[in-house]
Amino acid sequence: MLFSKKGDDAALAKLREAPAPYAEIGERLHAIIRENAPALEPVVRWGLPFYVRNGEDLCYIKTGKDYIAFGFGESVNPAYQEGASMHPIVWNITSLTPETEATLADLIRKAAA
Repeated sequence: MLFSKKGDDAALAKLREAPAPYAEIGERLHAIIRENAPALEPVVRWGLPFYVRNGEDLCYIKTGKDYIAFGFGESVNPAYQEGASMHPIVWNITSLTPETEATLADLIRKAAA
């Protein structure tokens, strides 16, 4: 059985382990996810906060000492573009501008729809 912790507290505790500024970016990403897809359940497993619906991973946040990455599950890709030969599913985030937050919020809403 896969060991996991559930809930906002578990996800935020994991994100707060990252060094500055990534811990702060991670907390804001968590808030953006929860604001735009409140039905998703935060679950920490394999050391990563995943946001899950009906057992399916919709998105996740991965922190490291020199980066933070935000990605979508492979089966739900709101950034898919018809006719493109490459489809982004993960972004390294270096800062959160209002424009970046708006783009992420839109992608999260699409994934959760």
